This record gives sequence, C-alpha cells and structure tokens, in this order.
Amino acid sequence: MLLSTIEIKQNRSLKCSDRQHALVIGASMAGLLAARILSDYFELVTVVERDQLPTNAEARKGVPQGRHVHLLMCRGADIIWELFPDLSAALEEDGALLISPTEDFRWFHFGNWKLQFPGPLRVHSQSRPLLEYHVRRCVAARPNVRILDNCEVLGLIGGADHRSGITGVCMRRRRDNVQNEEYLHTNLVVDASGRGSQTPSWLAALDYPPVEETLVKIDVGYATRIYQRPNNAPRDWKAMGIYPWPLEMKRTGYIFPIERNAWMVTLSGCLRDHPPADEAGFLEFARKLGRPDVYEAIKDAEPLSPIAIHKFPANRRRHYERLSHLPDGLVVLGDAACSFNPVYGQGVTVAALEASTLRACLDRHLSSHAGNMVGFPHRFQKALASVVEAPWLFATSEDFRYPATEGKRPFGIRLLQGYTQRVCRLTATNPFVTQSFYEVLNMLKPPTALFHPRILLPALLARQRDSVAATSSQSPASHLV
Repeated sequence: MLLSTIEIKQNRSLKCSDRQHALVIGASMAGLLAARILSDYFELVTVVERDQLPTNAEARKGVPQGRHVHLLMCRGADIIWELFPDLSAALEEDGALLISPTEDFRWFHFGNWKLQFPGPLRVHSQSRPLLEYHVRRCVAARPNVRILDNCEVLGLIGGADHRSGITGVCMRRRRDNVQNEEYLHTNLVVDASGRGSQTPSWLAALDYPPVEETLVKIDVGYATRIYQRPNNAPRDWKAMGIYPWPLEMKRTGYIFPIERNAWMVTLSGCLRDHPPADEAGFLEFARKLGRPDVYEAIKDAEPLSPIAIHKFPANRRRHYERLSHLPDGLVVLGDAACSFNPVYGQGVTVAALEASTLRACLDRHLSSHAGNMVGFPHRFQKALASVVEAPWLFATSEDFRYPATEGKRPFGIRLLQGYTQRVCRLTATNPFVTQSFYEVLNMLKPPTALFHPRILLPALLARQRDSVAATSSQSPASHLV
C-alpha cells in the first residue's frame, strides 16, 4: 500500500522533522544499498521500483546486465557483508562459490597468462539475480523500509522557489491494470534509477541549471549463455578471462561459475564488433578470441539457457558536483550519476562504495548541522565525485586504447596506458606485482599502490629493455628515415 504523509507522521520515532521520510528511486543494487544506509537515519524509507520485482532469483527487465557475468570485488563484498552480516552464508547456501582471484582465475591479459598462486583474497561468484534477490530480501526485512514495485516516478516536486528544494515526487502506480497518479511528500529523494535517470530533465523543468555530462563512446555488445559445468572441467581454474590481444582486437570472453553447478559465459566486443545471438556464431566468436581456451571449454558443454544480448553505448558521467545550485532534498548515485563500461566489473563494488560514502556524509553533516539536512546534497555529490574518479579513469583509459573510441582523452593518458601495460606483463612472472594488481583491481588499495618501488623499478626496466630491443631490431635504412 502506498504510504501517505499522514501515515509517515504517525510512524515518527525521531524528533528531527528533517528526517521523517527518504525515498529511493530504483531497487537496483545501488538503490537497495542506499536504502539500507538511510534506514539508520530516517523514520521511513520507501524504495520505488518501476519493474514488477520477482519473488525469487530471476533476471528482470530493468537490470539488463543481470543476465551477464558480473563481479563483486573484495572491497564491495566487505562493505556489503558489514551491512548484512548473514548474507554471505545465505549466498553460499544457495550455491555461490568462493574463489581466489590469484589462484582460481585464469586470465589472459596483454598477451600473457597471469600467475596463479594461493593468496588471501576471496570473492563470491554467483549470478547477479541471486545476489540482488538476497540483498533485496535483507533490505525489505528492515522494519522501516517499504519497497513499492510496479510504481514509476514521473517527476520531482519543488517548492515555490529554489530555496525550498525538493519536497516530494509524483508517482504512477500500476495495479490490476489500473494506473493511478499520486503525490508523496519526502525529506530526501535518492535517484538510483540507473542510466535512464530523468533527473536532468526533471531539474530543468524546475528551472535548475543543466547538468554537465562526460561521455566516452565505446559501443560494447554482449552475448551470454549459461552452460552445465562439465564433469571433466579443468582443475587448474574455476574462472577464466580472455582479454583482447593483440590490442587491435576488440573481443573479450569470460567464464564464471555460478549457482547450480553452472558456468556463465559472456562474450563481448566493442566498437560494433559484437558477438552474435545464434549458437554457431556464438561459438565462432569464442574461437576467435585472443586465445581459444573459452571455446575449448564450452564447445562440447551442455547449454542451459538461450543466448542473452545486451548493448552498452558509452561510459557516462553526470557532474552534479559542478552544479552552481543543487536543490536540497535530492541526491543522485549509482549509474544515474556515473555508468562505467561493464566489461571491467566495477558497478556493484562502486555502488557499495557510494553507499558507504552516503553513510559517512550523513554522519558528518548531521553532527555539524544540528540534525538538519540543508546543504547535504552538495556535500554528498562532491564526495561521490571523488569516489568514482579512480574507477572512471580505469575504465575510460582502457577504452581509450582504441583510436576509434570517442571522447576527450585526458592529458598523459598514453603514459598511463603504457605503464599499466608493463605492470600487467609483469603479472605473468612476478608474484608481488600480481598480488598488488589484484588488490588494486578489487579496490582494496588505491591505484598509487602500483607505483610501489618493487613494481615501478621492474616496470621501468622492462620499458628500457623494450626500447633497446626495438632499436636493435631496426635496419640501417630505418635509422635514416
């Protein structure tokens, strides 16, 4: 049932009127994690979701990437396990597997296989619908959280002038083939509605300035199929990744174990080199990756699903932190604020980091502003911009390796790409570099950790050797050119 303003007031348990009701647009992972954080600060949290939510671990229309391989990196897992202490055990009970990135992941990257060795890092591998189902179940169990599905937010409600900020939303709820528009008062709206977020146009309708955007167009296409894990599957890996090599290639392939003793196999290609949706084409695309190992693993495996397709046109970053005037009562996070090329598997972990940032910002703001929320959105969007900076740089710098990628290339990106490539080559032979690389990849350490002297010096020496080898291989005539 839709909760009215009167019902919200009757449920009041805190004295501060600025924290009666928070509304989250979207039951995405970002939205669910934000709702969990908000439930510690607001009397009532309402999550509004346009889809009809499944009652089990099924993919849904509003999360098209849910049918494809995803990663829950170590840092994201740490945050989520802290928020939901029983979640890890529940996932494992439902078939999620614990794998070691350094021991169980066979990864072909920049023309080499990374070293495999026992290490302390562990990640859960499962389908995205299974993870989302369990997180949604945990959030819904919070006594002050309500999830409304089949309900679409149509716009924001502002006060008579900009100083009043956002005071509510207009919603359309679908039930029994009947659609009703209703208004709901809120003290804070969190937009976690994904790439299709309408907040820029909603703000424009309320005469707020336009939101700046940064786009890096990569035009990625996905194809995914689930296979029965063969009885004779290799024992020296549980997951596999094949990245493009040589760099002119645009094709990537993954195998990850999921629940029910299955493999999820995702093939992707950028800049319109997309995998096809027919069986023969899918296998042929896998065979023509930088290495044929994915093809060899699945060519005789039993398919358990049709081939699912998804396309991703561009990395998109909306710079709410740059707005000259950001209304009180509204924050934006998740893909609605910054959406990365999903090939790199950063989305869920960044959503967890954003939720952690939301908690830290609420703590700091409420302690220094006598409990009121005035000015909070600006503080939060500034902090969010810092959180997404490193993963944004990682994703876009890799996409910019292709000359046809569209977007403004940052200063010094070629130097960064060259250094990263040399570091990745060292992961084929150097355990310290490999361990450090996975720690940075899993966001347990900052990117600056890859400039540790034990990494920097071998990388620079590798560059010098490459330069000498290139010079010595030139013919006398080439020196005259």
